[in-house]
Amino acid sequence: MNVLGARESGEKFRLAVKDLPYEIEIPFVTMPSKDGGVKIASFNLVGQIRLNQDLGKLMAAQIREAIGDMEGVAILTVVEKALQITQVVATDLGLDAVAVAYNRVKPHMEAESRPVIQVGSDSITSGSKFLAVYERDLNLLAEARGVILIDDVVSSGGTILGLADLMHEIGRQRGKEAPEILGIFCVAQEGDKHPYLPAPLHSLATLPKPVRQTK
Repeated sequence: MNVLGARESGEKFRLAVKDLPYEIEIPFVTMPSKDGGVKIASFNLVGQIRLNQDLGKLMAAQIREAIGDMEGVAILTVVEKALQITQVVATDLGLDAVAVAYNRVKPHMEAESRPVIQVGSDSITSGSKFLAVYERDLNLLAEARGVILIDDVVSSGGTILGLADLMHEIGRQRGKEAPEILGIFCVAQEGDKHPYLPAPLHSLATLPKPVRQTK
């Protein structure tokens, strides 16, 4: 089976994931930049129901093996591409809720009257952006004995470092040590691992390194 086959034109990369009984066809795209752009294999899980279910079960098994006892452990993820797979993972692990970092402060957070933490981050696909966590998820994270970070793809590490900054701010504002980040889990690692990631990185597969395009 080829989940993404025949729906996008152009050059493709075929991603093989251990224990997944089919390959995933991923289009190459060029992300614009001032000096000509960066060519990447654009792995987009949004809307891919079966793919999220299959990969989520594999990731949940990886988390069980790496973390062990999940009692008191919370999951922190980001909108939007990692949210579906995180929900599958959490369901498989028996968790009732996960914490979500949004890409901006939203009206339902009531930032004027409720606690909200926002930090800046950078990623290859999104560029400079903000990550925001509001009261409900702040409490979930603050009460945890440890936290797992989940993203779809880890490349430059900017998003993960932004999530780590959020955890640091939670501890600072609560006047105590933030819960330990126990591990970072993603579907695919892209390129070289960032040397300053806050915890061990676990991935199901590897994407090709981004290629700088010149004008």
